[in-house]
Amino acid sequence: MRRVIIAALLTLLILIWSSDFYLVGEPVSFDWKIFVIIITIAGLACYKLVDYLAQFKIIEHNSRIDIVFVAFVIAFMFVPISKINHDTISQQENRTLAEYVPLVKDGKINFNYGRDFEAWFNDHFNQRKLFIDVNSQINLFLNRKLKSETAMSGKDGWMFTKRWHSVEMFQNKYLFDEDELNEIKEQLETLQAWAKNNGMKFYLFLVPDKERIYPEFYPDGFEKVNPQAKIEQVAEFLSKNSTIPVVYPGEALMNAKEDHILYYKTGTHWDHWGAYIGYRELFNRIKKDVPALRVMKTSDFRIEPKQNADVDIASALGIDAYKVLPKADLTYDEFEVKKPTVTSKHEFVNKDKRIETYDFVSSNPQNKLRAVFYADSQFLRMNWYAAESFKNMLHIYTGYGRDYDVDYMKDQIKGYKPDIFVIETGERFLDRLLKLNLPEE
Repeated sequence: MRRVIIAALLTLLILIWSSDFYLVGEPVSFDWKIFVIIITIAGLACYKLVDYLAQFKIIEHNSRIDIVFVAFVIAFMFVPISKINHDTISQQENRTLAEYVPLVKDGKINFNYGRDFEAWFNDHFNQRKLFIDVNSQINLFLNRKLKSETAMSGKDGWMFTKRWHSVEMFQNKYLFDEDELNEIKEQLETLQAWAKNNGMKFYLFLVPDKERIYPEFYPDGFEKVNPQAKIEQVAEFLSKNSTIPVVYPGEALMNAKEDHILYYKTGTHWDHWGAYIGYRELFNRIKKDVPALRVMKTSDFRIEPKQNADVDIASALGIDAYKVLPKADLTYDEFEVKKPTVTSKHEFVNKDKRIETYDFVSSNPQNKLRAVFYADSQFLRMNWYAAESFKNMLHIYTGYGRDYDVDYMKDQIKGYKPDIFVIETGERFLDRLLKLNLPEE
């Protein structure tokens, strides 16, 4: 009887610890199926544990210290379920976490429940970040050859993402076929015509991934399958077969890397120098059509080295970069406008579509132009000084690799009455050019 009571108390304790399992959803709701599963498993496990410890003492004549050790090890096994993390986004890994999918949804049985539950639990168990950190710290200490499901280390302290098919992208493994290239052309030409009908000059801005510019630091064993990259394929095809102004700063970046580091070793984005080289290529191209456009020069900035790096890949490897890595690997030149004229307002537009806006206004009376940039996180590295060239500039930001929904934002774009409309995309998200949700009018 004593064993049953102790087992019941342990079961109650586990239920309190693991309440996040059966309180799911937003707002929180009670899931009876998970509750019954947990109470059944916990009850049986606790009774078996109490019975085992009793036998451990009586029959095998083990000491109390042995019993305490066994109990501690078993209790430690419950740590991952003691508190569930309900975050939807992992800042550490820069990705969307798996959502909980119930056993029964809309009256239908989910036959993939086991697999869905495992994916959800693997992304949300208690102290997941700590376990990842400790594992990577050990690997870093032993051999500095780090890798995870989403990232890997390269040469000389450079780190690279494995997400969004980046490895295959680096290898030029899967190119667009002729039909896909024509589909991209038709999509962009439709968008170009819509922009023209609404008084805008349209441009496409393609940003290469850092492994495209720094292949020499990529890990060994990833040979090129094709000589041409997808991003080069798109730029070349559109330049030859359409009137769409395409800006791809690959050559300019390759030339500039002789003098400056252009991408963060520990992150997926270009740094201030890389962004400025891209900005200069884009704005010089626009200036050919719009001579009044002001292009910022390096003399317009204070450029100073600062310890402030993008560390999203380091975090995905479980590395606390600022505690572990050399200061030199985290120090990069930063640009600061000497005489800023811009103020900005940031707004979350649609959480599900991951759409945000940055609305910039310049007090410079010489600025007459208005512009809209539909762009991802690469443009965040330049939007604050790109806005110095315009009376008003709107950056529609879509993050985490989501597709661009131009139709959803068309009224705001048209209401802004821009002279210039730019679509920018990073190399790893080139497929979004096939899935642009175009305006219907």
